[in-house]
Amino acid sequence: MSEKCSGDTMRELVAAVAGPRQWGDTRESWLARAARRSGVSYRQAKALFYGEIIDADHRTARRMREAAGQHEAEQLAQRFEALAGSLQSRDADFHCSDVAALVDAARALRGLGRARDDK
Repeated sequence: MSEKCSGDTMRELVAAVAGPRQWGDTRESWLARAARRSGVSYRQAKALFYGEIIDADHRTARRMREAAGQHEAEQLAQRFEALAGSLQSRDADFHCSDVAALVDAARALRGLGRARDDK
């Protein structure tokens, strides 16, 4: 049996993929960004956002979930690298193991995103 999701959940999913609306974004350009990032058509992204697709196992919903995960992993990797840079500039010798761990974690997060694309 396929699982049904609420419209709010689907809207949150599209928003997670598209990211925050920028000053010059229209809703159409914002939804188009979500579609591009997830590899679905604009119409499918719009249908998901407006609750026309409520099946959690629908191909569009699955692709949006994957894209949201990749987007979140990329943001976390960027935060790890920024923190590593800050620690390195403070005291590279003292924080060398922490910096190495943060850089390795960022690489691993990026590797997860690439591994899914290779399939």
